[in-house]
Amino acid sequence: EITWPRYAVHSLAKGFDNVTDSILLYSNSGEPTSNPVLRAIREEEKTKLFPHIEEETGRHYQHVALEQASNSASAGEVRIIGNRKVTSETGWRWTQETFDERLFQNPYLIYWTKSGRPRYKIYADEYKGHPVGNCWSDIPYLSSNASERTGYPTQKPLALLKRVVESGSDEGDWVLDPFCGCATACLAAEALGRQWIGIDVSEVAFQLVKMRLKSELTMVDGGVINRVDPPLRAVKEIPFDYKKLMYERQNALCNGCRHSFPLQNLAIDHVVPRRKGGQHTENNLQLLCSRCNSIKGNRDMKYLLARLGDEGLI
Repeated sequence: EITWPRYAVHSLAKGFDNVTDSILLYSNSGEPTSNPVLRAIREEEKTKLFPHIEEETGRHYQHVALEQASNSASAGEVRIIGNRKVTSETGWRWTQETFDERLFQNPYLIYWTKSGRPRYKIYADEYKGHPVGNCWSDIPYLSSNASERTGYPTQKPLALLKRVVESGSDEGDWVLDPFCGCATACLAAEALGRQWIGIDVSEVAFQLVKMRLKSELTMVDGGVINRVDPPLRAVKEIPFDYKKLMYERQNALCNGCRHSFPLQNLAIDHVVPRRKGGQHTENNLQLLCSRCNSIKGNRDMKYLLARLGDEGLI
């Protein structure tokens, strides 16, 4: 679960304003996976993170230990660093080959402490950024006068959708937004080299998508298909007022324990639970007493009948 601040706090009432959205990351591979996300450092962070300036090049850098106890296998070994021989009592992070290779690439790489211990430099201009956790507070919400604003009520910043698309897909992958609204996800996918499909049933969304894709992606006619004959559900769902008819068909009996009950003591239940793909259709509806309905819950009828059999009720 990722948290993103969508609004500024704007109430002085007691309690806490609800100012965040939740972004849920799902995966069909057992564990949620995503591409690494890094946040570029801001200019005001550079001095704090990289406080030193290399005299020879003017580059900002910080320095990091080359000796650490976790590499104790190399404790006591000598490393030739430039024109110095140095022995580490704790252990070296780099092999001699690594030292030679990196110093060949950059002769200024080593920082020497006052006590004569070597450390290596990490440069600001090579720093890829901070790893991003599950709080995306670095992406600002859309203000009322933001240039991105289209007037669509649930519009999100393009930067937010770019991060979602970039972290959850690779270049050339397909991105589907079945509730695309004003097409921000589509624009993000296009900018990042993904293939994409956006869908929405709103006429307002259709007009906005057409306008945005034409103006921002220069797509002929917006590249939008407006269906005036949307497909209907394969099976028409029925309303709950079929309860009385079902009551008559079941002869006033609970379809579980087969005991007789008044109409008001029977509840409508889905034979195949909705979470398992069951539809709210006539052939998937039944009436159960409150006890059978509670036992069955979101399970199938096989479970209910087995429980009732174990209790000697059927």
